Amino acid sequence: MKRVLGAAAVLLMATAAAAEPEHITIGIQTGIAYTPLHVMADQHLIEKEAKKLGLNLTADIQNLGQTGLVRDALIAGQIQFGVAGPPTLLTLYEKTRGQYRAADSVVSIPALLNTTNPNVKSVCDFSAGDKIALPTVKSSAQAVVLQMASKAKCGDPFRNDRYTVSMSHPDGYNALLTNTVSAHLTAPPYAGLEIRNGKGKVRQILSSYDVMGTKATLLMLITSDAFRTANPKAYKAVRLALEDAEAFIKAKPQDAARIYLKTEKTRDSETEIVRQITSRDVIYTTTPQGLGRFAAFMNEIGTLKKKYGWQELVMPELRSRPGS
Repeated sequence: MKRVLGAAAVLLMATAAAAEPEHITIGIQTGIAYTPLHVMADQHLIEKEAKKLGLNLTADIQNLGQTGLVRDALIAGQIQFGVAGPPTLLTLYEKTRGQYRAADSVVSIPALLNTTNPNVKSVCDFSAGDKIALPTVKSSAQAVVLQMASKAKCGDPFRNDRYTVSMSHPDGYNALLTNTVSAHLTAPPYAGLEIRNGKGKVRQILSSYDVMGTKATLLMLITSDAFRTANPKAYKAVRLALEDAEAFIKAKPQDAARIYLKTEKTRDSETEIVRQITSRDVIYTTTPQGLGRFAAFMNEIGTLKKKYGWQELVMPELRSRPGS
C-alpha cells in the first residue's frame, strides 16, 4: 500500500511540474517606462530565475502598441502578463469579477500633456478642431488623468473625451509634429522629444504628478489569478526577474540605456536616455503608488460601479508593501 501511495505521489508531482508552461508572453508598449522589460529580455532574466526554481521556461516580450491591445490580448489568453496602467487593471478587475490583479508595479513616471495650439493654456481651452492623442481613449492611464484634470479645472471630467484619439506613443509624437493632432498626452522620452523637435511650437501644459498630487504608478504588471495559481514557479520567476531588472537599471544605467536604444531602435542619445531613466521623476519600483486614487476617482465619475482599495487589486505578495 505504501509503495502504491508513493508512486501516486510521484505521479502527482510530475503532473504538477508538467502543468507549468514552457513559454510565456508579456505584452508591452513603447517608451522608457518599459526599460525593465527590455532588460528582462536582453539579460534573459526570466529564464535565469526560472532555472533556479527548477523550471525550463522561455519568455517573449511583445510590443503591442496600445493599452487596449494589451488588455484584449490578456482577455483572449494570447499573453500571460500585460504591462498597462492602473485604469486598465481596474476595468479588467471589475468586468471579470476579480480575475485579474497586479502582480507588481513597474514604474512611476509622469504622463505629460503637450500642445501646439497657442490658444490652449489649460485643459479647459480645448475646443472643436482640437485632437488629443493618447494611448487608448477613456481607459488608458493618460485618458483618466485627463479626466481628473478636466474635473478639477473645468468642473466636468468628460469635457475633453470628445477630443481624444487613440494612438501609440510614436504615432502620437509624429502626429503632433506634423499637425495631425493639436495635443499629445504621453510620457518620456516622447514628451521631451516633442518639445526639443517642435521648433518652439510645442508646450507642456500638464503633468500627471501635479494632477494626482503624488508620483503615482503609471504602469503595472497584470496577470490572472488563474495563472498565478496554476503556475506558481513561472509566476514567481517573472516577479523575481522584474526585481532583477529594476536593480540592474539602478546599478548600471548606461547599460540599461544601451539596451533600451537597441531594443526600441530610437535616435536618442545614450546620454539623454541615461538622464531620463535616472531622473527623480522616474521611479522603477514594484510597489504601487496612487492605485487607490485612480480607483476612487473612477468610481466617483461612474466608470467603476464599486469602490476598491488598492490592496484588493493586487496579488497577495504585494499587500504588505507600503503602497497606496
